Amino acid sequence: MDVLCFGEILFDKIGGKSYLGGAPLNFAAHMKRLGARSFILSRLGMDENGDKALSEVEELGVVSKFIQRDPDHATGEVDVVLNEGSPEYTFNEKAAYDFIDLEEFIVHYTIAEFSFLYFGTLAQRNEVSRSTLWQLTEDIDFPEVFFDINLRENFYTPEIVHVSLHKATIFKLNDEEVVLVSKMLYEREMDTEELCSNLSADFQLKLIIVTKGGEGCSVYENDSLVEVAGEKVEVRDTVGAGDAFSAAFMFYYLKDGDSVKAAEKANKLGAFVASSDGAIPDYSPEIKEALKD
Repeated sequence: MDVLCFGEILFDKIGGKSYLGGAPLNFAAHMKRLGARSFILSRLGMDENGDKALSEVEELGVVSKFIQRDPDHATGEVDVVLNEGSPEYTFNEKAAYDFIDLEEFIVHYTIAEFSFLYFGTLAQRNEVSRSTLWQLTEDIDFPEVFFDINLRENFYTPEIVHVSLHKATIFKLNDEEVVLVSKMLYEREMDTEELCSNLSADFQLKLIIVTKGGEGCSVYENDSLVEVAGEKVEVRDTVGAGDAFSAAFMFYYLKDGDSVKAAEKANKLGAFVASSDGAIPDYSPEIKEALKD
C-alpha cells in the first residue's frame, strides 16, 4: 500500500518544547507504522529547523524524495496551548509549506501506483500550494482521495472546502466541524446525519467519517449512519490523535473494505495517541496487539 500525503511539515511548540508535526506528516508516519509505504509532498526552509525536520522524517521511515527546500521562507512552526488537553493553535504565516511547487514535484515523480492521496485545508491557505494540490489531482488518477478537513483558525474559505469535497472520495471531520461545515455550505446548522446525507449526495462521496473524541465516531456509507463506540482513556493531549485515527481508518479500510472494522481500529489508535505525549509516540506492546487483525 503506497500513500501520497500532501501538505505541511512543521514544529509544534508545546510548553517550551518543539515536536515534529503537521497533520499530513503525522498521518504519513502512522501509515508507515501500520505497514504502508508513505510519501510526503511538502516544503521546508533552508534553515536549521528544516534540516532537523528532514532528518526526523527519514528516521520515521517516511519517504522524503518529494520534500522540497525553500531558500526564501522558514520551516513551519505553530504555538500550541493545551486547554484541558485540547489544543489551540497559532501558526506562522508564509511558511515554506505554503509554496509547494508542482514543477519541482514532477522532476522527482516517477509513475507510481498510489493507493490514495491524503490532504487537508491548512496547506491550501496560500495560492501556490493550493494550485499545486488542485493540479495534482487532475494529473494523477488516485483510486481514493482522503480529505481530512482539519479546520484551523481562518486558514480556509468556502471555496477551498467546496473544491476539496469535489476532489475527495472519502471525507473526515470532527463533531465540532459538523456545525461549521453545515453553516458554511448550507447556511444553517445540521445534525451529523443530515449533513452527511447532503454532502454524500452533493459531492458523490463514498464515505464520511465524523470523529467524536472519546465517544468514538460515526461512519456514513450507502445512505446509512453507523455509530462506532470509542475507547475510554486518560487524555494527556489530543495533538495528532485525529491524524492517527485517520491513518488507521484508511489502512484497515483499504485492506478489506470494512468501514466499521476500520473505525474500531482507528478509535483504538486515536485513543492511544490522546493518552500519550506527542503526535507520533512509540507504539506500546498493548496497542500493537490491539491493532492486529
